[in-house]
Amino acid sequence: MSLGRRLGRLARGFVSNVGGDDRLDERLRERVRPLRQRGETLKNAFGAARRGFAEEWRAAEERSAKEEEKQAHEERASADASWRVSGGWRGAASSSSPPFVPRRYPPEVVYAYHRLGLQAGDPLEVVNRRRRELVKRHHPDRFVEPGQRARAERLTAEINASHDRIERHLLK
Repeated sequence: MSLGRRLGRLARGFVSNVGGDDRLDERLRERVRPLRQRGETLKNAFGAARRGFAEEWRAAEERSAKEEEKQAHEERASADASWRVSGGWRGAASSSSPPFVPRRYPPEVVYAYHRLGLQAGDPLEVVNRRRRELVKRHHPDRFVEPGQRARAERLTAEINASHDRIERHLLK
């Protein structure tokens, strides 16, 4: 039994033992009801304040993200402009770096990444870890039924082939 319920029973017993005074009982009820209503009002007020704070926080996060994006865009635009003015690689100083160019992958490597459930460009450590997880899950020794065992052998061979294709591409 909860503490509130126990206290309520204790208070009711105390009031009933004080005497048969109905006015005392009515005064107690009148006093308790507004306290309960005040408690609900405070609860509702705190809930509204929390919701308002959450909305303000979310709006502030969105504003700061937009400002960071705008600043990054301006920095890229100024870097591109200085790159063009300097004449690209031939006219650039030796300390400048080339602009970022995303690495292109052959279609079979992209398929191998997707076969392992990874994004193209994930490092070899992630590829190795994912291969171990998948081979543990689909290893043929885990299955007794011949159909399931044949399917597991095929899946394990595909997983190993995908891993080898990615590894060969990354290490060349």
